[in-house]
Amino acid sequence: MTVYRNVASLILAVMLLQAASGILSVSTALALSYIGASSLGVGMVAAVFSAGFMVGAWFAPDIVRQIGHIRAYSAAAAIYAVGILSMALAFDPVAWGIFRLFQGAASAVMFTSAESWIADSTPRSKRGGVMGLYQLMLKVALSCGPLLIVEHAADDIRPFIWGGVLMTLALIPLCATRRAQPVLPDREALTLAGIFRIPPAALMGSIVAGVCNTGVTSQLPLYAKDLQPGAAGASAATLYIAAMIGGTITQWPAGIISDRIDRRFVVATLAAIALGACIALYLTAGKVSFSITVLLSALWGAGALSFYSVSASHATDRTEAGQITQVMSGMLFIWAGGSVLGPLLTGVVADTRAGQPGVFAAVAVGYFALMTANLWRLFVKDRPDAAHRQPFQPVSSTSVVQGKVADDAERPATAD
Repeated sequence: MTVYRNVASLILAVMLLQAASGILSVSTALALSYIGASSLGVGMVAAVFSAGFMVGAWFAPDIVRQIGHIRAYSAAAAIYAVGILSMALAFDPVAWGIFRLFQGAASAVMFTSAESWIADSTPRSKRGGVMGLYQLMLKVALSCGPLLIVEHAADDIRPFIWGGVLMTLALIPLCATRRAQPVLPDREALTLAGIFRIPPAALMGSIVAGVCNTGVTSQLPLYAKDLQPGAAGASAATLYIAAMIGGTITQWPAGIISDRIDRRFVVATLAAIALGACIALYLTAGKVSFSITVLLSALWGAGALSFYSVSASHATDRTEAGQITQVMSGMLFIWAGGSVLGPLLTGVVADTRAGQPGVFAAVAVGYFALMTANLWRLFVKDRPDAAHRQPFQPVSSTSVVQGKVADDAERPATAD
């Protein structure tokens, strides 16, 4: 239990960050729609956040190394909080795009600071369990954030005030800790070789997670608004929370199963679940009770929000020790690139005659491709050798230090 107490403040800090992010995921889309932005405009604002995260993830290790974990985290949290509160002062899509760009970059720095600290504060033998708890708590926080805004209208500034409050509170756990800061190791630069080393099935999982998952979450609040215009905030928060809960429930079972059978089959199964949910959400839009739609949203989350971790584990199975950091960094940047493209594509689709339901029809193509690609690779390639097969570890697509954790797990322990 001592190990978990050592990182409790760090996990709490990132939970507060995620709770604020959950609020923004719902309220930003609804408010943009209220002030007249098109679905493409909503997608563009979501895309610039991902672009900011991509840039922040690239520079974050250098920032942390130069000024330290606490200073880097605190400065980033302050920038993020200012960006959120500024959204309450200026209801303008262009201004919000700028604010979200800086928020994305700040988010990457905060994740880098906290996650590298957690990894370095945890003994190698306990790291899998700690990171598992960390990922679970983050999804719980992401689900709980929108509960604070279910009664707020689309033009209400209070969701942004709540977001700013939570982000400010996220400063306290790290600033108040007495634990010594870890020393970040020298950065291993990402190269094209790191991307080319990614196994094809894992690469496909990273692309689809970025394009399709981010594309759906950027438009999901508008889909909910169209179903229940009189209760847009409550319906949007409900669908978002349902999706997060679905992903939370299935992540660990999927990982455990993938330790026993070929991971590509597990990814294909999860993609099939997401595919079925998308088809149902497209065909039943406005034709069934909202309760059924909530269940379908949870089903989509169960499939779509779980396969990235399994794909990442498949990548580590196929990667030699010492190269895992580059491969995992490559997957992150592929995901980030996809998460820039995804909201733009789904925004274009939603502005056509297909409307918001058409978003689910469009991303269904991606899930079908992922399912097919993994099954094809499964039946034409052998499973990785047992000696190279690593136990499943839950991985978030926003985790910028997960490669370090996996690389450490590959190295034999040394006497201290």
